[in-house]
Amino acid sequence: MIPVMLYTRVLARYAETLFPYRRKVCILTVLMLAMAIFMPVAAYAQDAPAAQGGTAEFFQKIAGEWIGTCEQSTDGERADNKYFRATVKQLSANTFESRFEYFRVDSKTGEPLRVGESTVLTTIGSDGMAQSSISGKGTVLVNNSPKPQQHKLSETVRSVGSCSLEGDGKGTISVGGMPLGLGKNGKVLNAKSSWLLNNGALTVHQTLKVGFRALVFNKKFSVVAHYTAKRGTDIAGLMAKRNQVSAGPQAPNS
Repeated sequence: MIPVMLYTRVLARYAETLFPYRRKVCILTVLMLAMAIFMPVAAYAQDAPAAQGGTAEFFQKIAGEWIGTCEQSTDGERADNKYFRATVKQLSANTFESRFEYFRVDSKTGEPLRVGESTVLTTIGSDGMAQSSISGKGTVLVNNSPKPQQHKLSETVRSVGSCSLEGDGKGTISVGGMPLGLGKNGKVLNAKSSWLLNNGALTVHQTLKVGFRALVFNKKFSVVAHYTAKRGTDIAGLMAKRNQVSAGPQAPNS
């Protein structure tokens, strides 16, 4: 799945391109794979035969609850890490649903601040190929003013081993209330992703080509993201642990 957190970062870079004297667009929320990228899922086929092959087995293995982090960059520039919580459910022999919540650390309280969500529906065919439909929403803060963001994507996923998948997709993203229609016609032109389940850890690597148009302006960006997740539900504990590690060891009291 393709996470929205990536697109808000790209949108900020695009705003700087068109309006160099405006404040930089600050990101309050997501994707994603995700982030929406992360785990693909699509339409329900009630009478379809049970799916065969590694794709169905992979989704069965990742069913449950996950928490994790996302490291990303746009045109080589690193962004702040994001956090997510995901729940993957098997709805039928061939159908899975994944729900994602995205968080950042509240600068005032230090607690998790929910900034977006994504839902992925995946149907796996009898040939083992999976078709996913991803939709989500979030909020972007532009000059201290919140703007609504929505995204819709589609993805094709295939098994490349007993515990790994590869996928490619495309879609759209829209951010409302922007000057000159900036953010209205965002497109995910080319998305590549790979999933690996190893020793209980789930990792996803993703590369994206994202384009925006406003009036006569047309700008494309390259995005790279890496997701790492483990089973669990305590997103606050994960964020606190990561922040403690980032802060480094505390000096002893005098």
